[in-house]
Order: sequence, then structure tokens, then C-alpha cells
Amino acid sequence: MREIEDLIPNSIKFTSSSDDLQEQCYSFIGSLFQKGRSPLTIKEYSRTISHFIVFLNNYLDHSVRLQDIKNLDKITINSYLSYYREPTKDHLSADLKKRFHHQRFFFLSKIPVNTLGQDIIFFKKKETQELLSNLEKTFNGKVRTGQELEDGLKGQKNLINKIERLRRNNCIKFYDKNKEKSARSVARCTSVLRTFIDFLIKKNNWEGHNIKKIESSRFKQRTDNKVFEENEIIDFLQYLDPDINKITLSTKESAWEQRRDLSILYFLYSSGLRVSEVLQFKKKNFPFKEFIKIKGKGDKERFIVVLDIVNEKIGKYLDSYSHSNHELDLLDEDPLFIKLTKGVKKKISARDIQRSMKKNIQRFDGSYPIFSTPHSLRHSFASHILRGGADIRTIQELLGHSNLASTQIYTQLNEKALLDVYDKSHPHSKDKI
Repeated sequence: MREIEDLIPNSIKFTSSSDDLQEQCYSFIGSLFQKGRSPLTIKEYSRTISHFIVFLNNYLDHSVRLQDIKNLDKITINSYLSYYREPTKDHLSADLKKRFHHQRFFFLSKIPVNTLGQDIIFFKKKETQELLSNLEKTFNGKVRTGQELEDGLKGQKNLINKIERLRRNNCIKFYDKNKEKSARSVARCTSVLRTFIDFLIKKNNWEGHNIKKIESSRFKQRTDNKVFEENEIIDFLQYLDPDINKITLSTKESAWEQRRDLSILYFLYSSGLRVSEVLQFKKKNFPFKEFIKIKGKGDKERFIVVLDIVNEKIGKYLDSYSHSNHELDLLDEDPLFIKLTKGVKKKISARDIQRSMKKNIQRFDGSYPIFSTPHSLRHSFASHILRGGADIRTIQELLGHSNLASTQIYTQLNEKALLDVYDKSHPHSKDKI
């Protein structure tokens, strides 16, 4: 039990459940561990189940018992899924101005990457350019509410309408940590609940359960707004490369950390790795051979290709680290990608990589998909090698997909890219008429 508890964050201990249910929650987590699920997956399952139990605790107004889970009705389950989708639904008012005052915004750019057709004239106006300059000063890299914008831009007419036009052209974005969950997130939550309750059904010999009446949430795969084009990824990586571009580091960064983050991005993009997969290597694994075997989801093994440039960038990261930290040399059994916390070597986390990429995207002044994450590099890898002529089965093997349907989203993505080119170039396309 102690080993299983150590896999779960301190904030998640199923304390809203009675002893009988708490025991079976840990038993379920133990079954995931026995099946070889990754620590990250176990944490996410634990977090979702704990969230569900806390909701039931408030919904039922008592500590949640195993019997309560058995007797759940369809309305209660759907109520939770609705709450999960939008936990802080805005009930302020139908008043547009009041909602604007409470909404928080983040400034992205004075120059939109792709201007919507109906807003081209708007951006050409001198007053719009002046507004963007004033907004840049008002935001100063911080999150601001609509009320703060209105106070800082006194006398600006139709400010709400103008902010909305800037937002839809990606000059400004909403900032909300509690934003509505995507359909994909809801589908994942439903799947976790189904798996958890199925476990309880088998363990306790229940004859049936209302979870069976909950339809699987359907969602549309969305990768087109998260994928770099080839020229975009090259520009982005070159911008971050200290051998090419002498960008100014923040006070919290050092040269070796910059090179570490860059080498991870090269690794993710060139090999199609998941973020969790790039963290499995130790110092002794480097330098890599051209073909190496890795463990993916569920401990499934597959081969990936490692390009020379990946070995080059990792080598420079390690050299830079050695020059900066003479007393903390990396040993063979140390993680390949590390961070220093109060002088102690620790393996960098997936969250660290996500934060680093988000920070680098925000300071990059070139063209990029604003929703990109480290996982976007995996999408980009698959899309680009498919576009280059690789067959779908090869891509399936390289990505480690069990189901070919997971890989086929990239064929749809590239069909869209072809249609976009057609619409922009063919004389009979609607864009040319």
C-alpha cells in the first residue's frame, strides 16, 4: 500500500470517501501499477477519481461510500461530467460590458500572423496601430482584466468591440486557468470513470451499473492548429539555438539549461517521441545509435531513428553543463536531462518541458501556431514525414500507435493542407473568384 500511495500526489488521498471506498480506490491504482501504466497516467487517473469523489461528497452531502458508487444514477453521473466540463461557468450577467470587465486577457502581438479577411481594413487604420501600441504598454507582459484595459485606455471608443476583433486575430487571447474543458478532456474523464467503475463492478460482483448507460463522449481530433509547418519549426529552433541566434536569456536561465531545452525539442521533433518517452534515458545511453529501442505507453517497445543533429545538440548541452557545474558531474546512472534544485540533481519533468516551450513561444517573434505544445512536435513529425512520402504503416510503427485509426488523423491533416494550397492557387477556387 505504501508503494502505491507514493505514486499519488499528496493533494490526492481520497479523503472524501469512507474507509471501504478508499481501500478500493487504492486497490484500483494498484491494478494500474501492476499493468505497467506510467506514473504520469496513474497520477491522472488518481486526480480524476479524487475530483469525482469530492464532487459526490458535496452533491450527496456526506462521505462517499462504496454503496453510493454502486447506486449512482445517470443524472448524477451526467451532472458530474457537466461540472467537469465547466466548473466555473460564468453566471455574472448577460450584460456584455460586465462580462468584459471581469474577463482576463493576455497580449500576444501587434502584428497578426493571419488577418481575417473582414478585418484587413481595420488593421490598416492608424487608430488601430496606435491602439495596439498602447495595449502593448498597458499589458507590459502581464494579464489584465477588461476593467483594467478600460481604465488604462480612457476615451477609447468601442473598446469592447475592438478588443474582440484583436482577440479573434490572435493579437490578444483570453486568460483563464479554469476555462471550459475540451471535448477530448471530457471524453478522457468519461473513460477514466468507466474504467474505475468497471473495476469496482468486477471486484464486488455487481450485476450492473448506470455507467453503462452513459454514451462515450465524441470529439473531433484537432491537430491542424497545433502543427508547425517545416519552415516554422526550422525558424523556431534556429531562434532558440545559441550557435545561430544570440538571444538574451532571462535571469533565471543559464546557457546549459537553454541548450538542454533546445536538444529536447530537437529530439521530440526528429523522432516523434512523446514527452514522457524522452525522459526515460540515462546519461549512460548517450551518444545514441542511429536506431534505438525505447519503451512507450504500456511498456510497449519500438524502434526510433535518432538523427546526427540530436546527438550534436545533446552533446553541446552536456558540455555546457560540465563547464558550468564542475562539482556536480553527471554520472552514468543519472537522468540524461536534468535540472538543479537547490544544488541537487533531479530529472526534468514533462511539466518543466511544457513550461519551457510555452515561455520560448511567447518570446519568439516569428510565425508559429499559438496553441503549440511539446506534443505538437510529435504531430509535426508525423505530418511532415507523411508529406515527404512515408506510408501510414511506417508512421504507425514510428509513433507506437496500437490502432491505425490513431495514425490516420495525419492523413486528414495533410488533405486539409493540400486543399488550402488549392484554394490559394487554383484560378477557379473560391478564394480567386
